[in-house]
Formats: sequence, structure tokens, C-alpha cells
Amino acid sequence: MKRCSNYLLDAFIRQVRRWGIALTGDQIALLEHYGRLLEGYDLANVIGTRVYERIMEDHVLDSLSCLLVPSFDTARNMVDIGTGGGLPGIPLKIARPVLSASLVESTAKKTSFLKYVALELGLEGVEILNARAENVGKDPLHRASYDVATTRAVSSLAAVAEYCVPLVRVGGQVVAMKGRLTTQELKEGTHAAELLGARVAKVLLVPLLAEVRAEERCLVVLEKIRETPARYPRKPGEARKHPLGVGN
Repeated sequence: MKRCSNYLLDAFIRQVRRWGIALTGDQIALLEHYGRLLEGYDLANVIGTRVYERIMEDHVLDSLSCLLVPSFDTARNMVDIGTGGGLPGIPLKIARPVLSASLVESTAKKTSFLKYVALELGLEGVEILNARAENVGKDPLHRASYDVATTRAVSSLAAVAEYCVPLVRVGGQVVAMKGRLTTQELKEGTHAAELLGARVAKVLLVPLLAEVRAEERCLVVLEKIRETPARYPRKPGEARKHPLGVGN
């Protein structure tokens, strides 16, 4: 397997260590292998770029920033909503092998890629669901079942809350990966979370080393404090078209 350039790999490792994340050599090799699978897969456009350096820095490394949230240290399972090519779910599974990971993606071509990745990387404890988040959130096998739910570049914070909060248990958390977060989006997301039985626990700015080329990132952490009303999530499409907390 072709490796990262020394400069990229060194910067990658320095950033991960600065975040307080310990990775073995085998885990780093798996992350590199995953990056090559994203780069070379030609049956579907699963990520939007085939530039390996950008994949590793903007996508794989970015996904590992979720581990800044302490709940990952004790979580037994996680669900990744709108995972696409497996981001952030696959890097998090590699970094925390004891986690059981459910990857939810509605596009069949992308779930085919995820099955290919899980086989190629020899990942165990990975469930791949070709389904809409709203339908998974209504399924008794998944509703209120997870310690942590994650999303990356899925939708507004209000919509993310409706997709994810029903899936985590009381006391569990949602980690929403966001870029620049406006005051209005945070306000609407806070209102939506309250309707769903959660609260905004914290907003973490992701600290980045100077040599890491990345845009501003933050992690919005929602904590579930009571059961989600049975009417949520609403039918597929409603959370995006008519987000909770917007004009409510």
C-alpha cells in the first residue's frame, strides 16, 4: 500500500497527538489504507475529491477531531448519520476499535462502498444501514440505543438534532461537526434540541496546528436529558424542509 508523504504523515500525527489521541502504528496504517480506498473507488463518487492529501487532511483527520469530546472514552456504541463514505464513523471506529459502530446512509452506492471498506480493513462490530435517518430513529431496534451519535456536513443543527437525538439513550450525546456556526443556527438548534429532549452541552472549537490546512471547525455537543416524544423524528424530508426551532 502506498503511504502518505513524510510531511503529511508527520503533520497528521502531530495534530492527533496535540488533540490527546493515542494511535498505534497499525491504526495509522489502517487510516492511510482507508484514505486510499476513498481515493481509488470508481463505482461511485463517495467523497467529492480524489486528491489523497486532501482526503487525509480535510476528511480523515477532521473526523478524528470528534475524539475531543470525552464521551468517546467510555462509549460502547455509536451511530453515524449520513455517513456517506464513512465519515466520521470509519476513522472513529479505527481509533476506538471497542466501539460498535452503526453507519447510516440512504444512498445504496455509498453503502456498497462501506461494505467494501469494512471487508478490506477487516473491521468488526460495524453495521451498515441503507436507510433514512428518520426511519432508523423510529425503529425500536435503534431508537434510544446509542451512547453517541455523530454527523458531518449533513444539514442545519436543528435538522441534525431531529435526526440524531431520538437515537441516543438518555445521558447519551450527539456530536455535530460544523464549520462556522452562526448565532442564528445555534439558537434554532438549541430550540429544536429542547423539543426533542436534549440540550446544547457545549460548543468546542477544534484547535488546529499551523501546518494543517483546514477551515474553521467546531463540534456542537447535544446531551439527551429526557426521552424524545414519540412523534419525532417526523416523516422523511420534514426535518430538512421544515426544521424544528425555526419559526416554532
